[in-house]
Amino acid sequence: MRTAVVALFLMMIVAAAANAQTPAPDYSSDHLRQIFAATPLGDEPLPQRNVHFGFGTIEFRALGMDWRIGFLPILAPLPGSVPGTTNHMPDAFALNHLVIPGEPPPVERTADMRRELRRIARLTANRQR
Repeated sequence: MRTAVVALFLMMIVAAAANAQTPAPDYSSDHLRQIFAATPLGDEPLPQRNVHFGFGTIEFRALGMDWRIGFLPILAPLPGSVPGTTNHMPDAFALNHLVIPGEPPPVERTADMRRELRRIARLTANRQR
């Protein structure tokens, strides 16, 4: 218990010494203007540029119109937002050309289908001889 009291007393002395070394804050209007002003006093403002670059876009004014050009594929239209595509389900694998490995599942055939396939196989085997 005694060591805790001594440690607390030493921490208070160190904190008081550290607090005494910091200068008093300056809240004068000149100092605040210097810190928070967008342009320093007396300087001319920069001329406005005609071209603005955003995230994946370029905006500019020409020929009496405001132009915005998007050059990232993230700005492509979403499925269903283009007229004529609302009746199609979006395919998650269409853009990355994913092929799911494996064979297609076997087709269930009836007895009549199997009999017809055997007949066709016999006919084609006889013609190849």
